[in-house]
Amino acid sequence: MYEELYKRLSDHDLIIFDMDGTLYFQTGMRIRMALRLIRHALTTKRGIRDLKAILEYRKLREQWDSLEKMDDNELYDKVGEKYDIHPEEVAMVVNEWMFDNPMDVVRECRDRKLVDIIDRLRGQGKKICIYSDYPTEDKAYAIGLEADIRQYYCGQEEIKTMKPNPSGLFRIMSDYPEIPKEKVILVGDRADRDKQAADNAGIHSIILKRFKILR
Repeated sequence: MYEELYKRLSDHDLIIFDMDGTLYFQTGMRIRMALRLIRHALTTKRGIRDLKAILEYRKLREQWDSLEKMDDNELYDKVGEKYDIHPEEVAMVVNEWMFDNPMDVVRECRDRKLVDIIDRLRGQGKKICIYSDYPTEDKAYAIGLEADIRQYYCGQEEIKTMKPNPSGLFRIMSDYPEIPKEKVILVGDRADRDKQAADNAGIHSIILKRFKILR
């Protein structure tokens, strides 16, 4: 599978990778983090409340209408209102459990072969970017990707929308005006978000299902 993937990507000049579920194995990561959260919920005073807040935040963010501008502060307000938690505290809990605490698990669950493919493509002079619905910098560092790889996510001021809205992909391609659309490809793990976003932007895509490649 990986050699087939490498050959297909080699035909493109700008290769955009999704992060979650693509550059690391998300199922294993979620299982390990779920165990941590359950332990936290059972052994700390605020644990149950934190768990509910995180689950509600994830649900609301997943349901966000990608055609609209996304605002995390609005999500924090909604979660806080439901569970009587100050929005700033909701933000702290979300950052702790979704962006800080999981970094060692992300590293353990990284797709080493896919990271190697990225290194090989960079050696060919290919342009590599990461584009995700969530912040990517700490995860990219944990996975071991080079610091100079350009990274974009939907919370950035110039994007503010989630996939399958193509705005983020258009933003990325605007940084590489010399590369035509037919030489751009997105690698992701979800047909409903990643492939649809690529289709909306008029570029190629590959959806990884770990044991086969969906064209």
